[in-house]
Amino acid sequence: MTELPLYPYLRPGEMDRPRPDPHPVAIVGAGLSGLTLALDLVRRGIPVVVLDDDNTVGVRGLASRGMVWAQRTLDIFDRLGMADAVVEKGVRWNVGRVLCRDMAVASFTLQDQPDMRHNGFVNLQQYYLEAFLVDALQREPLADLRWLNAVVGIEPCADAPAMLRVQTPDGMYATRAQWVVACDGAHSAVRGMLGLAPRVYDRTEDRWIIIDIVLRGSAWPEERWTWLDARSNHGRAVWRHKMADDTWRLDFQLRPDEDAEAAATDAAMRQRVWDLLGERVDFDIAWHGVWAYRHECLDSLRHGRVLFAGDSAHLVAPFGARGGNGGIQDADNLGWKLALLLQGRAGEPLLDSYSAERKHAAMENIRQARRSSRFVHPGPARSATVWRDAIIALAPRHEVPARMINTGRLCMPAVYPPSPLVRGAQAQHGRALPNIVLRQEDGLSLHGLLGAWFTVLVFADALPPDAPDATDADPLLRWVAVGPLCDARGRAALAHQLGVTLAGETWLVRPDQHVMATHDPHALNPAEAALWVDTALGAPCAAAHAPIPESRRRLHATGARHAAIPATA
Repeated sequence: MTELPLYPYLRPGEMDRPRPDPHPVAIVGAGLSGLTLALDLVRRGIPVVVLDDDNTVGVRGLASRGMVWAQRTLDIFDRLGMADAVVEKGVRWNVGRVLCRDMAVASFTLQDQPDMRHNGFVNLQQYYLEAFLVDALQREPLADLRWLNAVVGIEPCADAPAMLRVQTPDGMYATRAQWVVACDGAHSAVRGMLGLAPRVYDRTEDRWIIIDIVLRGSAWPEERWTWLDARSNHGRAVWRHKMADDTWRLDFQLRPDEDAEAAATDAAMRQRVWDLLGERVDFDIAWHGVWAYRHECLDSLRHGRVLFAGDSAHLVAPFGARGGNGGIQDADNLGWKLALLLQGRAGEPLLDSYSAERKHAAMENIRQARRSSRFVHPGPARSATVWRDAIIALAPRHEVPARMINTGRLCMPAVYPPSPLVRGAQAQHGRALPNIVLRQEDGLSLHGLLGAWFTVLVFADALPPDAPDATDADPLLRWVAVGPLCDARGRAALAHQLGVTLAGETWLVRPDQHVMATHDPHALNPAEAALWVDTALGAPCAAAHAPIPESRRRLHATGARHAAIPATA
């Protein structure tokens, strides 16, 4: 992508005639979180309007921004039908190396997991992901993407739709929405209009400069390299990643006394890159930018009928690729809850669980990122520097200190704490199930089986005698016989990847593939499972067997054909 796409402005209908009914959901901000949430909602049959003050993807030109995408993100995109495009365009990697003073001190290799639909990490500039999401939304009749529509006012109401004032090239208009989701970034205008400010957990004077370079024909391996105390960077840290289009992301830590403006001149950036490479190779600078980081989070991600997701809700240092991946998981958590609420199948308390769970995830991301930032940049405390240097000195010869080197623990999906949506505190409860491949012959994956909202997975060839008929068309709660722990080739995929230990175990799984509860063989009966779902949703579920909208059935067309996995021929 040599240029960002420009999307056309279309005059909104509300400019000429009032809309009789409020939008079910208005999403402010067409960034990563907002677009992911919009696609999730329309696939669940919920009309969405997306309001963005720009007319393209990305920010400030071809900025890489987020660029390391974790397995959980790929699983979410697989459910939304766009993971293959991300993997095909991106650069997959599973090796990371750490150097200190230009000497190798540690490395890791992410274990190849052939039973996973997606494994490892994929590097791809964020604007590509956003463009793929826009392309998908443009094919959805329930999605209304409005470019150059800047929200400049909001009047929320506790028990009625919110009123939004929107500025366009044709002037101002007003529109209403039952629910508003602010996905408008770290400097959220919606947050400011409501008088909200996030709690700041720390700020840092540590500054970095990103230099994205196009280096064709490079012999560099497609690995993540981290230099601590790099001699070529005045004893400061450097990161190196390969992205799409022969583009390499280089992050250079600046000296405390270094002038950022001077560091960003073309001559200074080129010299910095040549110093790292050790030779004057020819390259183009695709983009550059100076950044610093802070850690902050709103006390609550829900304020009446306004919810916050992504950077508008929480900010975290980029160590471990937690920002963009975390925002995508926000959307994954919120989408099904909003859809059930709007379809009359759940009560508003379900949205409080969104705030509690995703704040828990944000705080865990902040904790992990702070640990990484203190290792990379210990600060003025001599004891912290001595401790870090001792670990680095021992790492090349000893496994334990090598594992203690922390240049960014890579993003893992959140494990949600006990709540009505996570019953009990066993090891599996609250974790996200990876999209494991259950049958190699046709690539049938676990997510392909999850054809309802809540799913009871029975790890056996057949369902218990009192389980509901598996042919029931898309109920709120569906029972699925997954199959044996090992397949005909003896692959113990379910036991190894999921942690299933006993044949016949039953697992209750939420729509976002997080485990709600697990039971010993045949210990969960249908009445108990239905009661748990009713309690979790916060409203009587008279519509428990109401049909799922056609758009939802399209999303899980594969799963609708597989109530149980037939034996391999």
